[in-house]
Amino acid sequence: MRSYGDGVGDGRDRNSGCGWRFLRRVAMGTRHGLAMFALASAFLVAAAAMAGAQTYSVLYSFAGVPDGADPQAPVTLDTSAGNLYGITIDGGSGGCQYPGCGTVFELTSDGVESVLHSFTGPDGGEPRGSILRDEEGNLFGAAWGGSHGDGVVFEINSKNVEKVLYSFKGGSDGDEPSSGLTQDPNTGDFYGLTASGGAYNGGTLYKIAATGTHTVLYNFGAPGTAGDGPAGKLVQDGNTGNLYGMLPLGGLGCGAVFQFTPAGVETALYVFTGQHGDGCEPGPGDPGLVMDAQGNLFGTTWIGGNANRGVVFEVTAGGVEKVLYEFKGAKKGDGAWPLAGLVLDAGTGNLYGTTEIGGTGQCYGGREISGCGTIFELSPPATKHGKWRETILHSLAGGADGLYPQAGLIRDAQTGNIYGTAVGGGAYDKGVVFKLTP
Repeated sequence: MRSYGDGVGDGRDRNSGCGWRFLRRVAMGTRHGLAMFALASAFLVAAAAMAGAQTYSVLYSFAGVPDGADPQAPVTLDTSAGNLYGITIDGGSGGCQYPGCGTVFELTSDGVESVLHSFTGPDGGEPRGSILRDEEGNLFGAAWGGSHGDGVVFEINSKNVEKVLYSFKGGSDGDEPSSGLTQDPNTGDFYGLTASGGAYNGGTLYKIAATGTHTVLYNFGAPGTAGDGPAGKLVQDGNTGNLYGMLPLGGLGCGAVFQFTPAGVETALYVFTGQHGDGCEPGPGDPGLVMDAQGNLFGTTWIGGNANRGVVFEVTAGGVEKVLYEFKGAKKGDGAWPLAGLVLDAGTGNLYGTTEIGGTGQCYGGREISGCGTIFELSPPATKHGKWRETILHSLAGGADGLYPQAGLIRDAQTGNIYGTAVGGGAYDKGVVFKLTP
């Protein structure tokens, strides 16, 4: 059980691999002083960091109380109204000791933010992953905290009233929900992951019915299996009903991509090796994997590749993996250490994502570890045997434009606009929501 008087750093450490723990200790210990140093120059360098006609702008800067702080998940877009919905894992007016339990927020297209709910602890705290919005405007998500201190699945209705659909007990039912929810379009059931708990304390894949009934569908971490600590939002194949997700930790290798069938059969579709340029520790942040029309899966690993700065990979429906791109790090002007998944432009096949560090910004020193993060585009090869081409759309400068993007992006298919979050920087160094326009 987790106490909400504790600092958030210990909780984040439990939810990811050892390399991630090291990064957080280094980055969080230095970001505030250096971010303010870069604040004055951020807007001057932003235009120079653009690729092509892309324009970067900050839609909103978080202040902490009462509006939230540390947005660590993608936003969700209501395409009809243009509003964005998201979470912050800190801040808010919930009265928690350090320094708040987090929020669910709404952001209009012109940058006006409203806090829809501030968590208090028993009703949840430090929400995880992206918000799911249904056609009636109800919002669904997962958080830590709850009546047992081990996590909740919650709903916020269209009148902004929160209801706990399920409170985890931390034993066989799972502990510490680690991702946003995926909804089955046919049944309305929600699927999600916990990072620990379950039969082997390696996490669970669970189902929540609309009535709030909770069912553990699979227990991770059994000896001899592909891994544990599942993270990243699940993706469902609309044709087969299969669910796909990632195991960032241990097991037989450097983590895995797994498949779970409606019949209840779990298979390690691909196990990462970390050798010969392969990836390691598939990114623990939402949105997890993305699937194309042919059933191919695309994602990122946090480390691995020849430079050990992470990779973008593809895994076919048959379990064949291919590394599409290896990040090189700030020393080469590239990004490094992607923590979250990708978004796919179905028309062009382009992939978009973020790296937490790297790029041309100057946030903290060192030849191997530096940079404030990037937003990148990967374009498919023009010929059969060609290579994927990376373009840095924006290198965060570490000041007013934000620093350390830890979540994936969303893309408006109608306008081509891209939206995302960064956990630090902004006017108050509490994080930002940003927009890239074509």
